Amino acid sequence: MTLRTPSDLAPLMPALLDALGYVNIGVFVVADRGGELEHWFANEATAGLVGYSIEEFASMAPIDIIVPEQRALVRHLSASFRAGQPVPPALEFSALHKDGSYLTIELSIGYFRLPDGVAYVMVVREVGANQPSQLSLLEADRIGLVGALSAGFAHEINNPLTSVLLNLRSLRKQLHQHVPVPAQPQALRCLDDITTGAERIASNVRALQTLATRSGSQAIDLAAVVSAALRLAAPTLEPRAHVIRQIFPVRPVTGEESRIGQAVLAMMLFSSSGFGESVAGNRIIVAVEERGGEVIVEVSDNGRDLTPEEARRAFDPFFRSPARGAGVGVGLGVARSVAATLGGEVTLAPRVGGGAVITMRLPAAG
Repeated sequence: MTLRTPSDLAPLMPALLDALGYVNIGVFVVADRGGELEHWFANEATAGLVGYSIEEFASMAPIDIIVPEQRALVRHLSASFRAGQPVPPALEFSALHKDGSYLTIELSIGYFRLPDGVAYVMVVREVGANQPSQLSLLEADRIGLVGALSAGFAHEINNPLTSVLLNLRSLRKQLHQHVPVPAQPQALRCLDDITTGAERIASNVRALQTLATRSGSQAIDLAAVVSAALRLAAPTLEPRAHVIRQIFPVRPVTGEESRIGQAVLAMMLFSSSGFGESVAGNRIIVAVEERGGEVIVEVSDNGRDLTPEEARRAFDPFFRSPARGAGVGVGLGVARSVAATLGGEVTLAPRVGGGAVITMRLPAAG
């Protein structure tokens, strides 16, 4: 089937597609009308990414490009989007190359509703490919989130930590050997305070490095990820509200720790943006628990109520509100993309009594 376009744009389409091919940008258009996904269009850059000629690629079913382990997830997502669930701006999947190898691809997604389904227009790129001039949506948001937190961590510097901790251990031995016994308790208490502070800095820096570093999918302790994100977000959250932690042990989820951490961090920062200057009475509740077969992360606050436009467009990566979400980057749009890629979802709703509730649901591993 030929992709339908508005008549006034149709003459421009060949030139546009040629230009995209010239800069090696993959474009893939598929339709979902309740059966298997339908191949409507792909350019040579898309086919070449997975090792096929354009003729070979055109004869394949779109689902066959995805590795077998993720095809059930793709069908689940397509059914939910077809039923009216919001479509995230970007998703990542593992694609199957013609030579049998796997590669990670990112799909930046636009869509339009058909009378009997949905059509998706996707820009396709390999994650990790040597394309320094092109940042993915998720990579760009990582930069935005780290920048938003950097002011709160400017005083915590990792470079001298190894030397400091080594010298503290040496100093402890010297105190035992050379300081009179009656003076030792007070000296050791001071030394313990210094050591605790240095180790806290080291822990925060490790958490920040984890958040900024790509890794493979694995079983993740979501309670630990949320706790690490809370440590990083504390300089931003605590001046605005009292943070209440309700974190319980949960079954692992499967995913990439840095991406899940970014999603959780985006939820926390969006919540904190709902407050003004006064801290009295402000509360942010961060909860982790299991409900059925899902692991839930919920961030709720009693801040400013969502406007109808914020509630409708908070997941739009290009929407900017002067209050909720201000300075957070593309924020909740990325959180939704991360969750959807793992077979889960992120929702935003008004909180009873005022404020907002952001909920992430991820399937438990196994």
